[in-house]
Amino acid sequence: MGNTRSLASTRFQGAFTHVSSSFQTGSIVTQVVATADVFIAGAGPAGAYLAYLLAKQGIDVVIADKENFPRDKVCGGGLSRKTIELIDFDIEPVVQRHIRGAWLTYQNRDTIEAELDAPAGCSVLRSELDDLILRQAVAAGARFFPRCAFEGAVRNNETIRIHTSDGDASAKHLVGADGVFSKVRKTFFPRDLVSYAPAIETLIPANDAVMADFGDRMLFDFGGMPRGYGWIFPKKDHLNVGVYSMFPRRSIRDDLSRFMSRYAALRGFEIKILGHSIPTRNRQRSYATEGVLLLGDAAGFAESFYGEGIYFALRSAVLAAEAFAESGGRRVEREYTERIRRHLAPDLFYSDLNARLFYPLQRFGYYRMARSKLCNYYFGELIGGRVSYRECFYKTLMTLPYWMVSERIPPSSHAPF
Repeated sequence: MGNTRSLASTRFQGAFTHVSSSFQTGSIVTQVVATADVFIAGAGPAGAYLAYLLAKQGIDVVIADKENFPRDKVCGGGLSRKTIELIDFDIEPVVQRHIRGAWLTYQNRDTIEAELDAPAGCSVLRSELDDLILRQAVAAGARFFPRCAFEGAVRNNETIRIHTSDGDASAKHLVGADGVFSKVRKTFFPRDLVSYAPAIETLIPANDAVMADFGDRMLFDFGGMPRGYGWIFPKKDHLNVGVYSMFPRRSIRDDLSRFMSRYAALRGFEIKILGHSIPTRNRQRSYATEGVLLLGDAAGFAESFYGEGIYFALRSAVLAAEAFAESGGRRVEREYTERIRRHLAPDLFYSDLNARLFYPLQRFGYYRMARSKLCNYYFGELIGGRVSYRECFYKTLMTLPYWMVSERIPPSSHAPF
């Protein structure tokens, strides 16, 4: 990141200055910040990418996070093609492995190969991806405050007074990009606005032979857990392994153990289980209120079928940036809400519908749909991002008489699991 300028991180009230060690390059410029056009709480993909886009528009933007960066983040770390295409700078420095296909299976039986139009996607470490996006935001002119947690806020005429662990700030607009249990959302929006789905994962070291077996493919096991799926995502030197279901599960740790026991490459390791919640629904379709916007996980923007949230986090940032540009900062909440309802919410709705239809009958879904030559294209390109959830739903529904009796894709003779 040779073009990344140094990061100035100061206390709002000027008591003292703290500079993030992650960004100590070149000269250090410090200043006391008390006001901004936009204050973004949370420096994950949604918040950092919005800061980048707004800074490029010349908007005065401050971004704060309770953590220093880079920081660890629980996430499968799989990026689809459409996710990569949203980002307007090169992410190659943080790519762990390029993905050009997928293994689809049911409890590690009758595994088939899904050929995806290249490039299908890549795998990353979230710590590295998030840090890269944040650095780009700072290079574009955003100001970053690490170890600065959002604690509350109140409206004050045309500004918002923001309370943080470092003191107070004020801004014309506050953006909640502070994750699934967003404090911004809890401050300004109704309780229980967002529904959650469980997911857990672990990291398994892998030798060269195992990594060669996976090659450039991810694995999706649609019987990996009841009413959900299991995944194995290859990175440079390890496998990210996890299970997900949009339906609550008390025994999800046991589900992960059973999933892993079906694969020789995953047995015999002492594992550290990492759990997280995936926000799969915004119950009231409420994304903004006076002076306040919600992005990414804070708004409930993760899809229900795969539990994927990075694309929707970045997409919400793009739509928010467009709303600021279109409105000139006036009535941006209305513009943002309209764009979300038009461009993002439909995909989330159809993803939820697909998941509710598929997972209660997951064995039937795999053998009759995923292995159908007619339907397999849609399953594969959902992963790659070339097919929308709406298109997948209607095309599958309209061709039901054909795929029910269509030829099955034979199991792969090369499946190494």
